[in-house]
Amino acid sequence: MAKDFKAGAPRWMAAVACLTVTATLTTPVAVAHAAPKPSAAEAEKKLEKLNEKVEDLVEKYNQVSEDLKKAKRKLTEAKKAGASELKAFDRQRARIAEMANNAYKKGDTGDVAGFVGTGDPQAVLDQAAVFTHLQRNRSDDLGQFLETAQRLRREQAQAQAAYDEVKKKADELKKQKAEVEKNVAAQKKLLRKLGLKEEKPRSGGGGGSYNGPASGSARTALNFAYAQLGKPYVWGGTGPGGYDCSGLTMKAWAAAGVNITRTTNSQWAATRHIDKSQLQPGDLVFFRNLGHVGMFVGGGKMIHAPRTGKNVEVVDITSGYYAQTYYGASRP
Repeated sequence: MAKDFKAGAPRWMAAVACLTVTATLTTPVAVAHAAPKPSAAEAEKKLEKLNEKVEDLVEKYNQVSEDLKKAKRKLTEAKKAGASELKAFDRQRARIAEMANNAYKKGDTGDVAGFVGTGDPQAVLDQAAVFTHLQRNRSDDLGQFLETAQRLRREQAQAQAAYDEVKKKADELKKQKAEVEKNVAAQKKLLRKLGLKEEKPRSGGGGGSYNGPASGSARTALNFAYAQLGKPYVWGGTGPGGYDCSGLTMKAWAAAGVNITRTTNSQWAATRHIDKSQLQPGDLVFFRNLGHVGMFVGGGKMIHAPRTGKNVEVVDITSGYYAQTYYGASRP
């Protein structure tokens, strides 16, 4: 048997080798396929979502920018008030120093004799025991001095802290928005590859005339808005070169002498809410949970600053995206 096995060994090994080769040749080979190219509709849908995200960040950035302006004004006012307080503080400190010096010269130092040996009134004032001694003798002067010092430091510290906090938020939002805009730029590049063109600002900024039925301040606001037709959307923009959505509505109504504030949320809060059936030219129309705002012009249309890559335009709001995302209306 051992001899037969040895003799048959080569045939057995050859058979195994044959099966191995056959299995190798018949096993399917994985073929790498490129990911399918997204359609124009898919690319536009993705771009739409990115634009919404950018618009939300822009409005947050605008609000923080307004907060930053307020904080700067508060800090400026605090510095002015602080300068006046500082003068009062210096006058009172000089009076206290004179009191301490006189007490030292007269030997009327009580329990602070050990602290006045330098003859330096300021050095004496640095000792808590001297304040205790002066408190017993000149409570009114010392009380005013300490109150002025505390008020001065508190006001400046609070204003500076507020400014630092808002500035920090503004910097953070700038970084977030830059990241989203980078994604939007990539999508716009994809759309160009698919043959979809971006809008170009009109030569000279364009402009137009409002010929609708509005009157009074609403007509003045619409005249301003129509004069901006063809100007580019610019995030954070309040003109004259470009606008974002709330920047355009704010400036339009400001031209009519009406302050409706800066952001979509604050404009909604600062104006009278009306039913959609009551819309009149000049009214503000809001979309996507206060993410976007435009001005109603009549005939089911609005004028607005849409998004990055587009210009100020008049669009229909009775169908499509704006009909689907309509939030509410208000009247300045």
